[in-house]
Amino acid sequence: MKNILITGAAGFIGANLSKRLNLLGYKVLGIDNLSVTPVSPPSDDIIKMDVQNIDKHFLIDNKICQIVHLAAKKNVKESFFNLDNSVENFEMTLKLLDASVNANIDRFYLASTCEIFGYQDKVLDEKSDFLPFSPYAVSKVANEYLSNVYMRYKNSLKITSLNFFNTYGPTEGTDAVIPNFVLKAIKNEKIVIEGNGLQARDFTYIDDTINVLCNIIENSNDYYRYLNIGTGKDFSILSIFDILSKYFTDLKSEFIEARPNEVKTFVADNRIIRENFNFNASTDLQTGIKKVIDYYKK
Repeated sequence: MKNILITGAAGFIGANLSKRLNLLGYKVLGIDNLSVTPVSPPSDDIIKMDVQNIDKHFLIDNKICQIVHLAAKKNVKESFFNLDNSVENFEMTLKLLDASVNANIDRFYLASTCEIFGYQDKVLDEKSDFLPFSPYAVSKVANEYLSNVYMRYKNSLKITSLNFFNTYGPTEGTDAVIPNFVLKAIKNEKIVIEGNGLQARDFTYIDDTINVLCNIIENSNDYYRYLNIGTGKDFSILSIFDILSKYFTDLKSEFIEARPNEVKTFVADNRIIRENFNFNASTDLQTGIKKVIDYYKK
């Protein structure tokens, strides 16, 4: 049996990935410190602990072969005001990489983000320059350099950074834009839009993200240092409001000040995952938003 460690296993992507990998025959060891209460109750199998407390003995004793490191403090706006979050992102990755090297782990998947690229007025491929616009993004860029250091330190270690471009769906944290808007609409509250609402993101439905992640892990010999996880299309915040208006006829909005250093748009060049890992954006944005609405109306 293939033993795989998932950090942040109670989180949105972590919980969904854990379930799917179990079905594929992996023995998943999920850890999460539960500092954020998940929308969906966490599995009873999750070990409550900090990533920073994982050492080589923990990995060896549990016969871990691969690691998917999803745990992070990921709120972009909050990273300007709670600086410890960015420090923690770096520290947990540093300690986990050190434990991995000493436990002879050869395959490591690191959750990264489109935020590392900042605004570049182009479709972003895996070779795009780092241009972080927030402390959170800086912490994730730092993790990229850290990964390169550890791969030089141990040649057998292969790290793939998964650059997520706004995965969404039922059970996503309610601080994210789509569930936030949906819940306000259900409660007949005003939708609060930061800035002019023209800022756009590349939204990928959770099932499409999990499908491609499993294909990547199942084909671990097909190695890439970086992989973009996105659809290749962007939609503005106003577009999301317009989609919700189809289901909530009296929807109202309120515009407030833009968040610090708001990036205009992110769009993924997803050629590598399409051509090599059978990525298919099978759920369009309107269908995906309807699924989120149905989930919260249950």
